[in-house]
Amino acid sequence: MSPLPQPLTRIGSSVSTLASHAYTLFLFSKSDIKTTLIPVSFFALGAAPLSPTRRFAHAIQAIFWIYLHLFQFNLANQVRDPEEDRQNKPWRPLPSGRITLKNAYRLKKLAIATCLFVSWCYGYRVLRTSAFFSILIPAYHELHGDSHWLSKNLMNAVGYACFASGSTLIASKDRSQLDFTGTLAISVISAILATTIQAQDFQDVEGDSLVGRKTLPIVFPNLSRLTPIVTLLLWSFYLTSIWEINTLATVAFFTLALVVGTRYYLWRSVKDDQMSYFLYNVSVLTPLQPFGGF
Repeated sequence: MSPLPQPLTRIGSSVSTLASHAYTLFLFSKSDIKTTLIPVSFFALGAAPLSPTRRFAHAIQAIFWIYLHLFQFNLANQVRDPEEDRQNKPWRPLPSGRITLKNAYRLKKLAIATCLFVSWCYGYRVLRTSAFFSILIPAYHELHGDSHWLSKNLMNAVGYACFASGSTLIASKDRSQLDFTGTLAISVISAILATTIQAQDFQDVEGDSLVGRKTLPIVFPNLSRLTPIVTLLLWSFYLTSIWEINTLATVAFFTLALVVGTRYYLWRSVKDDQMSYFLYNVSVLTPLQPFGGF
């Protein structure tokens, strides 16, 4: 069997290299696809008054914008302390050796510039959101905003508001301003996250302990297990009380909150907490959809 012609060999090698690089980029954000990208996209498309003529195009652009900023956050997080990932997530690009720390820092700078440029293309409001997010990230990482549970919760809520604000603007027919519905939805989701986002910390207790973080599950290991069920039920009561929805929908919202809260309290392995966190995202965002019209 004769070997392939040299041009075809080069093309095949180039395709293989590009595929490898693309997979490396994917691995930076793999953990947050189902817990951040999908839920935030669902929220943005529900809260935004979508363009009747460019509905699909705006939706795709909003999802892409979220992914770019999620990628920027993931890079900043993972270049800060690769050894932490070596313990918790050894498959990530840095601990697995798919990329050097020096090149990851270069990619981080490129990601910041790309996020700002893409946001600038959508106007001042989106650019302002992206710029604020880019400032928030080093405050969260380099200034150790994630080291204490109170600042961690609050900064996560603000970061999520940035995700939601930028993507909602991009998904909207008018990208120059948020309407009342979008503003209210983002305010409510930020308040909910500020009081419940510790749900993401249960699965990372071992790694957080190694680097000295004082998350709620570490500081109050037993009491914190009760917070998801209490806060989710209270927020479900608040949200359903201000809508005119039927009894079946109300029961569904409360049942979902009860299931998620009960899971956190009874099932405590890392895998259990990962599944509980996924369900938490569903339970938080599903009751907010009556704010929007998607």
